[in-house]
Amino acid sequence: MFLIFIFIFAMLISCSQNFTNSHKFYNEPPNKSESIGIVELSDGFILTRAAWFVEKLNIHNDSIYSKLETLTDSVIFDEIQKKWNSSVISKKDRETFAKETLRMDKTIFIKARLPEQGIAVLDNRGGTPDYLFIIHEYTVGGDLEAENFYDYTKANLEISQKKKFNDLSIIATFTLWDNKRQIPLRSGVATAQMPIKNDYFNRDLFIKATKAAVAECLKKI
Repeated sequence: MFLIFIFIFAMLISCSQNFTNSHKFYNEPPNKSESIGIVELSDGFILTRAAWFVEKLNIHNDSIYSKLETLTDSVIFDEIQKKWNSSVISKKDRETFAKETLRMDKTIFIKARLPEQGIAVLDNRGGTPDYLFIIHEYTVGGDLEAENFYDYTKANLEISQKKKFNDLSIIATFTLWDNKRQIPLRSGVATAQMPIKNDYFNRDLFIKATKAAVAECLKKI
């Protein structure tokens, strides 16, 4: 009976999905003395069910994306700056990055935006950060699961449109990029879920959820 249990446990481990991937040269996260350029989200910011956020945050429909994107960029920068010497890589620079697809597991793929090989990216101060932190897609919504976005076997599944959310969901795909050697050191998918009680939501809760999402990304680096 014990051998059967071990066999089943081993099978479950082998079938579990991997949402991170590392380059063979990756050893550990940057140390505190090293610098990181944080790439602004731009077209990587994705808001689902925008009307729900318009209502809850009392922001006009025409500006909901721009305001939440700007707020998110600010929170991400502040959180990462607590760990490393950080600077900003602008939206304009992001637009020069090549679109690629990165494989995390047999069925898990993410769409990425990566800098050109052989050219170090400069920050907004003209400096050259040791690393870049790139969020490829930052999806905000309710009751979302990463598998439904990045497992190609579930690509055609329809996501139900609920009137109320149980959780605010943030799913971020990211890469830690070596800006000196121009290689992707560590990539992955991070998910943060924050319970929504009594259908109440405000700006402070959005910021709290964003901080949680950044923390999940950093755990995977």
